Amino acid sequence: MNPRDSDISGFMRFHRMIRRGTSYGPLLPPGVIEDDGAERGLAFVFIGASLQRQFEFVQQEWINKGQFFHGPADIKDPIAGANNGSGSFTIPQQPIRRRLQGLPAFVVTRGGEYFFAPGLRALRWLAELDT
Repeated sequence: MNPRDSDISGFMRFHRMIRRGTSYGPLLPPGVIEDDGAERGLAFVFIGASLQRQFEFVQQEWINKGQFFHGPADIKDPIAGANNGSGSFTIPQQPIRRRLQGLPAFVVTRGGEYFFAPGLRALRWLAELDT
């Protein structure tokens, strides 16, 4: 979901975030491509300075609008996008781009929470309290 082929290096600084995912549940057995009903997935955490400018922007603009400063607005990220079987995605290849059609939903969101942590100034203030 990172528009790596665009010349927006200065613009990218505003949307950087620290992110980490970890898997849970058993691995899908080799050769199995259908859901076997076992609970498995990814837990994702991000740390940033601005929820709106970083996480929300990336979710709304880069994952689910997909324009990446060029291209049609109906393209969504092929993995994390809210695809419903009618999605499409273009792979920038030379000399001709490859377009994938009819992408299903690969990701199912089970829940989400926003947690806030104090900044460094607040942590310093807390550390200096006489308690």
